[in-house]
This record gives sequence, structure tokens and C-alpha cells, in this order.
Amino acid sequence: MWCILHISRKPYPFLTMFDWYNIDLTSAFERDQCLIDPLTFEILLIEIGCNLSEINAETVTAQFEEDLRSRVDEARSIFKSNLENIVRYAQEQRNDD
Repeated sequence: MWCILHISRKPYPFLTMFDWYNIDLTSAFERDQCLIDPLTFEILLIEIGCNLSEINAETVTAQFEEDLRSRVDEARSIFKSNLENIVRYAQEQRNDD
């Protein structure tokens, strides 16, 4: 069985056409990207099937918490790396109004 697991954006920069750690906020495309990866029921079920040898409420909850924590950690890292860009762009937008 092939498994699709959560892929962090950081180690795979070739998957995107921009730098997640230096977003160009003047680009509507880059500005529209999600800071946090979605966690769908489908993705969770695939990860449960791939990662858990025993499936019960405790192990499924632990898998969910790990998936959620991973996404939040990655979003925080992307946010921190782009904080200067975010502040600068927001200030420029306010000054243009």
C-alpha cells in the first residue's frame, strides 16, 4: 500500500515556485497561499492507515495531535520567517490608504 504522508514545505522547495521563507507579499499568488496546511479527514485516515499498527481511540487521537502539531509548528516557522515582510507590507498598505 502506498501512503501519502504530510510533507513539510521546508525540505522540498522544488515543490513550489516561491520561497516559503521569504514570501513576496506584492504577489497576489503568494499572498493567497495558506499559512497552515489543511488536515482533512481523508489525510487523517490515510496517515492512520500508514502510521498506526494498532487502531483505537488513543492511537488515533495521538496521530491527530501529531498531525495538528506538525502543521502548527510549520506555520509558526513560516510566519516567523516572514514577519518582517508582513509588517513592512501591512505598513505600506496603511500608508497607501
